[in-house]
Amino acid sequence: MASFRKRSNGWEYRISYKKPDGTFGSKSKGGFANKTLAKAASIKAEQKLLNNAMEDENITLYNFSKTWAEIYKRPYVTDKTWQTYYKNLKHIKNYFGDIKLKAVTHTYYQQKLNDFGKTYAQETLEKFHYQIKGAAKVAVRERLILTNFADGAIVKSQKPKRPADNSFLEEHEYLALINHTRSHIQYVTEFTLYLIAVTGMRFSEALGLTWKDIDFENGIININKTFDYSITQDFAPTKNQQSIRQIPVDKNTLNILKDYKQNYYQENKLGRICYGTSNSYTNRKLKQLVGRDVHNHSLRHTYASFLILKGIDLISISQLLGHENLNITLKVYAHQLEKLKEKNNEQIKQIFEQV
Repeated sequence: MASFRKRSNGWEYRISYKKPDGTFGSKSKGGFANKTLAKAASIKAEQKLLNNAMEDENITLYNFSKTWAEIYKRPYVTDKTWQTYYKNLKHIKNYFGDIKLKAVTHTYYQQKLNDFGKTYAQETLEKFHYQIKGAAKVAVRERLILTNFADGAIVKSQKPKRPADNSFLEEHEYLALINHTRSHIQYVTEFTLYLIAVTGMRFSEALGLTWKDIDFENGIININKTFDYSITQDFAPTKNQQSIRQIPVDKNTLNILKDYKQNYYQENKLGRICYGTSNSYTNRKLKQLVGRDVHNHSLRHTYASFLILKGIDLISISQLLGHENLNITLKVYAHQLEKLKEKNNEQIKQIFEQV
């Protein structure tokens, strides 16, 4: 990271960085006419230092992964997403220590992946693996290693899965929740749960809504930002480009939004609609209303599952959810598609009986 100070001969930057051998160094240069020029020069200097680190054939797996993440990921992801990369770097340091990048073999990597999978769930294991695999792919391209040791690895957690029931509400639970929350919109938590239930929004997307995002005339909610409730307490970009989308809402929901705006909305600095609740509180309220261990994201899953059972096509559902690609939708909702198999089989028979 660079720091800046004004001296008698102009502005100066100073960069502190970690060397491949683990020691720390610094680089500085002064004489710039203003701070903007000093910042521009510091960015170029930082990039050169990072490139030099990438070329070190004795670099450790941890240091290379850290450099890769800082170059290829940090400038392009949100602060919240970066937290995941940062956590994985800590795991890499913990599980791989100071082993050199070029010393990691396929077997050694698989063993460490197995060790990691004894403690962490499948989703965490996959994120850990794909981060290392992405870094190793660049290492191959830079000719620091001959092959990607993460290719062909078996990525399977040994930790028991969270019960699938916790990810979805049953249809009667879902409809009862919608009925209850729309009758209690004077409470912002119930109002927020209602909106998530009938739109499938992520919780951060619901918290990022402003009245400008509601198209009352056409019955559309525009998702174009989120609210970072864990770090900056400010608006943030959506999870990905596909998450910028439009969600259709029914007339009843539009009337509820109008009622809330007129009678219950709390003015606030950012103009957020769902202002005055939190992730933890809405989770607690949802568990209380349903009577078992479900969470905010369960409503998003249930919204999609409900639409699948009502015959909405998967491409439309994938777009409504803001998934990056259709494969994600297929993976998450495979069990719901299995439920439709028998019904679809009958429809297929009827189609060809009429041919």
